[in-house]
Amino acid sequence: MALRTPPVRTCTGCGKKREKTGLVRIVCSPSGRLVPDLKGTFPSRGAYVCPEGSCVLNAMKGRLAAALKVDKKVLDTAGDLQRDIAAAYRQRALSLLGQARKSGRASSGTSLVEGELRRGAEMTWLGLLAKDVSPDIGEKIRKALTRASVPFRESFTRDDLGRALGKSPRSVVLVKDEGIARAIRESLEREKNVMNQGGSNR
Repeated sequence: MALRTPPVRTCTGCGKKREKTGLVRIVCSPSGRLVPDLKGTFPSRGAYVCPEGSCVLNAMKGRLAAALKVDKKVLDTAGDLQRDIAAAYRQRALSLLGQARKSGRASSGTSLVEGELRRGAEMTWLGLLAKDVSPDIGEKIRKALTRASVPFRESFTRDDLGRALGKSPRSVVLVKDEGIARAIRESLEREKNVMNQGGSNR
């Protein structure tokens, strides 16, 4: 059975063709606002852009309006598109964290996470350390994650992590699902690249 070729789309910023999953779909809402459609489910005409700041800004200078078949005046009011895309990727990362909890593949809390790391961890896991964690706890968890060769990110607050898990504020969360951990890392990387006007040096 032949493998199905992934769908390809053209970035309206740089003009390069990429797999659809590597681009952000942009639609124009009924109110005239440009919004990111990460799931690709909005029933509107869409255009695509690389998840990089330089491509988003270039797209807004012309090609995006033509691709969406909207008046260029819409782009004049789209100054928040870059931040909206970044926020969408950030929210996706938090939603994925909620999925990990529901599937029983997320542990949270300093003592519990430390215990799991001591018993044996996998490099495919992901640690999420709150950026407002206390200095002492932060240093202790960073060392534990590093010793266990578990990659970690410091992108969310304690309140962010707690809300995503449906719990009280959390200083650290350990994601133990390889697919979800990879998707969270990708979402956070894209959030960073979208806000970087220089792009990602690919």
